[in-house]
Amino acid sequence: MSIRNPRLPMLPGYGSNPMIGRKHFGLRPIFTSLNKVNMLVDKGEDYDRAPSVYGRKQAPELPAWIVYDKSILHFQAFFQESLHEMRVGTRNIRKVSIYFYLEDGTIKVMEPRTDNSGTWQGLLIRRQRIRLPHSYDLYYDVLDLNIGLEVNFFGKVFKVVNCDNFTRVFLNRLGINVPDPIPWPDAIERTPENKKEPKQYAFKQFLDFDRQVLRFFGYWDDRESEYGLIHHLEIHYFLSDDTIEIKEIFPHNSGSENGPMFMKRMRLPRKLPPCVEMSGGPRVPSYEPSDLSIGAVLDVFGRPVVLTDCDPYTKEYYRVTYGFDAFQPLETPKDDTIECISTRVSDRKLPPWNGYGSYEDSAENCRTVEPRAPHRDFIKFLHKDRVGFDSHILRFAGRLINDNPVDARRYFIVKYFLCDDTIAVFELGERNSGFNGGQFFKRDKMYLPDVEFYVPEEPPSYTDRDMWVGNELVINKHRFRLIAADEYALRYLELHCEKYPMANIALIMDKIRRTLASQENGYKNFVAKYMDAVEPHKKELMSVRCFRQALREIMCDKMTEHEFITIIRHFRGDPGKERSPRYEMIRSLVFSDITRGLWDARERLREGLLHADEASAGVLTAHRMRQLLRAHRLPVNDDLLDCMLSVLDKDEQCNIRCDSLMQFLDFKTRPVFATDADYLKVVRHAPPVKDTECKIWGETELLIKEGFVNWNAFLCQLNLDHLVKDQP
Repeated sequence: MSIRNPRLPMLPGYGSNPMIGRKHFGLRPIFTSLNKVNMLVDKGEDYDRAPSVYGRKQAPELPAWIVYDKSILHFQAFFQESLHEMRVGTRNIRKVSIYFYLEDGTIKVMEPRTDNSGTWQGLLIRRQRIRLPHSYDLYYDVLDLNIGLEVNFFGKVFKVVNCDNFTRVFLNRLGINVPDPIPWPDAIERTPENKKEPKQYAFKQFLDFDRQVLRFFGYWDDRESEYGLIHHLEIHYFLSDDTIEIKEIFPHNSGSENGPMFMKRMRLPRKLPPCVEMSGGPRVPSYEPSDLSIGAVLDVFGRPVVLTDCDPYTKEYYRVTYGFDAFQPLETPKDDTIECISTRVSDRKLPPWNGYGSYEDSAENCRTVEPRAPHRDFIKFLHKDRVGFDSHILRFAGRLINDNPVDARRYFIVKYFLCDDTIAVFELGERNSGFNGGQFFKRDKMYLPDVEFYVPEEPPSYTDRDMWVGNELVINKHRFRLIAADEYALRYLELHCEKYPMANIALIMDKIRRTLASQENGYKNFVAKYMDAVEPHKKELMSVRCFRQALREIMCDKMTEHEFITIIRHFRGDPGKERSPRYEMIRSLVFSDITRGLWDARERLREGLLHADEASAGVLTAHRMRQLLRAHRLPVNDDLLDCMLSVLDKDEQCNIRCDSLMQFLDFKTRPVFATDADYLKVVRHAPPVKDTECKIWGETELLIKEGFVNWNAFLCQLNLDHLVKDQP
């Protein structure tokens, strides 16, 4: 640094720049450590840190941003806001929430939002460290916030009145006494001359009761006047400003036009004075909530309106506010004129169906002159329409029953659509059989046999309760017997067993239990006779053929074929042989996506399963299994992933076995890749019309007829051991 010669003038060229060569300008930034966190301070070596809350040897070893991560102290406070343009009061009380973040000592102030408050609410002070008033190096800390204290944030004084349980426990552990909560003050501080409540449109009443409406139902009997009738009314009482509006409800096809309001929203006076001055003067007393009740009569400008009933919200309001418990509705007088009109409309009968088109279409054309499309059950369509792989279509295999021996060998697929209760029939054509196969009956609503069709009312049709294995359906004078069902249909009926008794295992077991209990020594002879039929190497298993014969001997004709299938599926004793064609189909689709996505992380998936299975039980929930597969980037869409999880082996709590998943994804036993046509079979549930699909249905029937049943589990669920003990 050069020094200027004082003898030389201060002109350009007579001196040098003193800043040339310098590298540091101003004060050097100083860093210090607070709770092992480096922080920048704006002072030099004379920086004086604020004392810590903990002792020297009690401070946490980890940094504060790790120890106190997501640890927040919550205080409730209020501040006063001056009211300069209101005659009812001088100050307004605004409630806020103060959040103190322990990780870095920052503070945030929020005000809860209130509808129609008229003020800007929400975030008042963003998250930051706030200095103490009249200080430049000290900030608000935990010791400065407690119930009963006042804090000054940027010129606003906040009074702390309450805190949450976490804050109270945290301060108590620090040795800080937390007082009891302080009650909230009034919303508006009244001036001495305005101590009384305002007479009209109270601001507090508007905030407390906005959008709260009491609804009553009533009538006005005007039959004494000429052409008079009973007016059905709906009375709305607005608690926010004590106003009333009345709407008139016109019956259907009453001949009256829906006009304006019976009475517009206004304060309804209890008694109209002889002379009412519209400007100035004292206010006329109006109706209040205490004046309204079931059976009360309102004087609506000379028209007596009787209240007959109210809605559930109004009943709860009077039950809480006034302690009323009796809400017996009153009967409305019947108007003979309206009753005759409605009776004539409701009793109108349609002409008999002529057979052209569908019944719904013909009935809709008879109800109105303008042709309209028939109305369908839209709610049922939304719930039972196709959702991904869940098609809501029940497929059954059927045989044609008649005297022709050729037709006995024909194979049919009967599809029932749950979305609109329609049935379609397809034929599986075999080679050199003389039948081409394909669509046999198009999709339509199938009516029950031996019913009269040409009647005004629609005849009964087949429903989903008629679709079960062993039942006979007469469709267009062709008798079909349902001999089998696919996995989706059987599973759907079992999941909704409360609607389908043929798939309800509880009802089936109760039927068997009552039959054995009614026979003398029935259960004892039943167990002793078939005890030797159990497999010698596995004493708890019995063949399906022997089990079916045992049930037929005790039940005779009391059990249907579908009930046999349900009980065999429930007590299946060899889950390894239960691999259905659908299992292999889904597995081939999964391997197609895996090969297309070049996924080869099977060993990492095995490690992830072992890490997730903390109890070493070998099972995981479906939700956890789906998370792991997504974490390991298995290239499979959501619908196919749900189908894959549905076919894996599960335990009694419906948890998926990890070894079943690894066996499913085993590259050594990978299946043949599925074609696009096979993919459409699973995704779209296309009608089975190919010869190759006959093998699928045949294998499905063999899965039910072959295999083993857990005999011990069946006897345990029967729970009839007490009959053996009681009998000699």
